[in-house]
Amino acid sequence: MLLVGATQGLGLALADKYLREDWNVIATTVVPSAALEALQSGAARRPGQLRIRALDITDRAAVQALADELRGETLLLLHIVAGVFQASFAPIWEQPDEEILRLLHTNAIGGIRLAELLAGCVAVDGTFAFTSSGMGSFTRNDRGDVDLYRLSKVALNMLVRSFAARRPGRARVLLLCPGWARTAMGGPDATVEVATSVEGMYDVITRRPAAGRHGAEFYEYSGDVVPW
Repeated sequence: MLLVGATQGLGLALADKYLREDWNVIATTVVPSAALEALQSGAARRPGQLRIRALDITDRAAVQALADELRGETLLLLHIVAGVFQASFAPIWEQPDEEILRLLHTNAIGGIRLAELLAGCVAVDGTFAFTSSGMGSFTRNDRGDVDLYRLSKVALNMLVRSFAARRPGRARVLLLCPGWARTAMGGPDATVEVATSVEGMYDVITRRPAAGRHGAEFYEYSGDVVPW
């Protein structure tokens, strides 16, 4: 399986979970990660069980190079976790153009580009999983804040729905909400432990075989459907 965005936080915890469940993992990191390297050298690891690749998901050439490297391999799961939060809480009309593009490229466009390039590598009975957010739900927006981050996740959700619509009857396509997890991005006030989020997302991916079979479906880490 390919796990995109395993430098820290949820991605790193997911890498650990997949390894403990005996998956063969290719994990990407945007910068060198001592924590990820420590997982690679863990006493319980099989040789080659974890392969680490450098990847900036917004770098078109780097994404293409990874796709070229993996051509000919079969992936049972492509799980894209990579994402960023907006640098300030300023409303979107005050955000610099560079910041708007940074969030859209990282949180939405980069992941879809990679999924399209690797679509032929994912097994017909495999799974595409994209990490979204409850902030990408129109129904849940009752505060009218954090517009830029919300927009980036709405864009991801729409792109993933289109991605699934172009491939009816093929691999499962899932959007996953990890909850407000206590990571560097989520902050100390977050309400969901990282382990709880990771265990829940893993259960949705591996223990709900019908999930994502009928177009992109949006699930909370708890297994509940997220309203669009």
